[in-house]
Amino acid sequence: MAHYIDVHTHLTHQKFATDCHEVIARALKAGVKTMVVNGLNPESNRQVLELSRQYSSVWPALGIYPIDAINHLAQNLPFPVQTFDVREEISWIESLAKSGQIKAIGECGLDGYWVQENTFAEQEKVFIDLMEIAQKYDLPIIIHTRKREKRAMEILAHHKMERVNFHCYGGKTKLAIKASHDFGWWFSIPCTAPSNQAFTKLLGELPEDKILTETDAPYLSPVKGDRNEPANIVQTVKYLATIKGWTIDQARDQIWNNFNRLMRPHPQ
Repeated sequence: MAHYIDVHTHLTHQKFATDCHEVIARALKAGVKTMVVNGLNPESNRQVLELSRQYSSVWPALGIYPIDAINHLAQNLPFPVQTFDVREEISWIESLAKSGQIKAIGECGLDGYWVQENTFAEQEKVFIDLMEIAQKYDLPIIIHTRKREKRAMEILAHHKMERVNFHCYGGKTKLAIKASHDFGWWFSIPCTAPSNQAFTKLLGELPEDKILTETDAPYLSPVKGDRNEPANIVQTVKYLATIKGWTIDQARDQIWNNFNRLMRPHPQ
């Protein structure tokens, strides 16, 4: 039966440390019965895996955030970056992909906002390594790009990646719409869409079968300053229904079908 989905959330974030179970319960009560929790580094990846073992509604996606991918080069950032062996983490992620313990690779990608050009080559190397794991084990990949959307798309196209979701896409809207038509990639829209012209345009102009919903919780709340959580997905689906002139059930079912096409080669 179709239900609401959150294709990109961070329930292992410290802001959920004291009430994660209640947050999941609220999501389930609201009808958000599938939450893809994305990892960023060794610590969060292992937390994601453990959470997924506790809840069938939590689907684990393991990855390496582009800033973490170049942790040895990251300097003077306004947030801490964990130091770890990137090669070792990639091997561990591959072992879990091989054993069928994860649902997706992500998040991963390229970032040109926080770090400089001297990190780009290493970012791309890690991105490609994770992409190749997704290809080898037939998994979808969940992409983070910031100020490097076009380059990320060039790499994905070169490697003929098909099951790709761009989370919280912040590049040029026309580029996203073209990529979705040309390559069949998905784009997940966050809960800030009603107050964001670019996300509203994506909801209106992307192919209907390439739209997904996400929270990026605890970030991007529909109410500025509040902690976001998966239950808020319902608001985004209602907004999509308004834009498209659909019923809420039609919008929910469309997103559910889109999600199944991304996450499974042969949807059940």
